Amino acid sequence: MNLKLGLSALALAALTACGGGGGTSAPAPITPPPTADTTRLVVFGDSLSDGGAYSRGNSLILQMNAGVPKAAADLVGKFTNSPGAIWNEVLASKLSITIAPERYEVGAASPVAATNGLNTAANATNYAQGGARVAKVPGVGCNPNAAGACTAQAAVPVSTQIDRALAKGSFQSTDLVVVWAGANDVFFNATAAGNEITAEATRLGRPLTSAESGAIIQNKYGPEMVQAGLDTLTQVRRLQAAGAKRIVVMTIPNAAQTPFGVAGGASTQALITGLAGAYNDTIKREFSVPESTVMLFDAGALASQWYANPTSVGLVNVQAPVCDVPAALGSSSSFCFITGATPSPTNPFLRVLPAGVTPANSMFADGVHPSLKSHGLFADALYTALKAKAWVK
Repeated sequence: MNLKLGLSALALAALTACGGGGGTSAPAPITPPPTADTTRLVVFGDSLSDGGAYSRGNSLILQMNAGVPKAAADLVGKFTNSPGAIWNEVLASKLSITIAPERYEVGAASPVAATNGLNTAANATNYAQGGARVAKVPGVGCNPNAAGACTAQAAVPVSTQIDRALAKGSFQSTDLVVVWAGANDVFFNATAAGNEITAEATRLGRPLTSAESGAIIQNKYGPEMVQAGLDTLTQVRRLQAAGAKRIVVMTIPNAAQTPFGVAGGASTQALITGLAGAYNDTIKREFSVPESTVMLFDAGALASQWYANPTSVGLVNVQAPVCDVPAALGSSSSFCFITGATPSPTNPFLRVLPAGVTPANSMFADGVHPSLKSHGLFADALYTALKAKAWVK
């Protein structure tokens, strides 16, 4: 993604403050959760929570196109420096339960391709898929052709993920439900904004001024992110109506504070910051009145704190990704496996890091996704917040 844009401070301020306030009305008060026992952790979201929705297809790609042995290729699929546990798996372990991805999507037209596999394990309650948006399609990574059909992974949105869950029945008081989405709405709208501004500059035969590009973003793409926040609210109301008594809604990290964001330059960082802020501000506003069945967890603020003060949480490296996945594989950590301290033919994706820097003290697995270390930090912080609210033991 190459978004070379210029935004004025005024445009950014307007963007982060735009829209909202007219979301779905809050339901009548619901009795607080009657128990702190947790028998299921149910997760909806995107690559930040994906436990391996594409692992089967990614393994086949590595085996067929990169000659990676099956035993090694089967280690991939999570958007981090596998093998290891992502945040929801760490949290599940703390709760003495297990969690697994509900589906393994394989095929160019997933989730409907005949080659798809379905994980029917009883504990398969992680519905998150890399590339998923809150309620709109296509997802990021779809790579639509001229006819609009996806030529790569076709992540279903959180709204459809919830459809899948509800098809299995209602929620129980012992379920803990987490919704973490919105990051791909940022990337989708940032790309769309960049393309529109480039097209307009081409039409005019000159670069757009900061005011002109800011107006495009403020009038069109800021409201899109506000709508994504309101769509999240709508999905939470669906979960409540289906009996969910403990729902965690998470803000998104600012992708401007990632290797990808930094590499894009100041204007790209400003754009991403504005879009992410519009989403986070919306869900914070909509959940500003405490509800007995909803907990707002500010994961975005936490990530910013770690980025600004990494040593406080044992991080050394907040700049270089630990995975060095080739561009032919999208530079994505969903293909990454690191099984040793040095690169080798059977351990090909470890980036050569400076002295003292290891995957265990690095923040990012690839250009935008958390390392296993960061996943552990998210899990620890969320578990602490849940205990403070007496939602878990």
